[in-house]
Amino acid sequence: MSRFSQVFLSLKPSRFKNEIKGIIGYWPKDLSLYKLALRHSSAYPFRKKKGERNNERLEYLGDAVIDLVVAEALFYRFPKEDEGYLTKLRSKLVSRNNLNRVADELGLPNLLVANLKGNHGDSIYGDALEALVGAIYIDLGLKKTQFFVMKTIVIPFIEDSDLLLTTHNYKSEIIEYFQSKKLSFRFEELARLGEQHNSTFTMGLFVGDELVAQGEGSSKKKGEEAAAKIFYNQTAELANG
Repeated sequence: MSRFSQVFLSLKPSRFKNEIKGIIGYWPKDLSLYKLALRHSSAYPFRKKKGERNNERLEYLGDAVIDLVVAEALFYRFPKEDEGYLTKLRSKLVSRNNLNRVADELGLPNLLVANLKGNHGDSIYGDALEALVGAIYIDLGLKKTQFFVMKTIVIPFIEDSDLLLTTHNYKSEIIEYFQSKKLSFRFEELARLGEQHNSTFTMGLFVGDELVAQGEGSSKKKGEEAAAKIFYNQTAELANG
């Protein structure tokens, strides 16, 4: 499927500013940051000139900011829980499934400029949410970014028992499983297709020398998570709790 967001492309600056304000709760100062945050690498796979062409760097920054805000929030909200519980809860909160869900609820799919042809569907909107957080941090500072992350990601999650039970970070789950069994495992790149900024990675999960699962994603990390999910679902001891 190939699609570019016509909503985004047709918005006048004043309308786009209103859209962003409605999503983040604050008036943006630098609109170019938010336009960049909502521009996926698949839209412009080649850099025709110097300068940032997509949201990858903002995604990198936003990922780190979300981790910080979530870790601090859980530290204070669950004062009697140990490190293992907090780590597992944080993994669920920042999982691709949960970030995709939040991005969808915020309406980011309607604003994202992207070419969805290929294997981007499982992560593209969560990536955009991370990039948006990076943009808010640069534009408005940590305090307002923290408020946004708490309002949209943290509080809805910890107040919803269904999300606590159903959202998984599969890679974290299987790592814990292998460690408890004292099994040697590793992820390994099996194949890579496409250009530098529009690649699909096939990652294999090995236990010892045996390939037990493989998955695809637009980055090695996402391919590993896909392989972990397949192994998780095909392992009765994990899938059945």
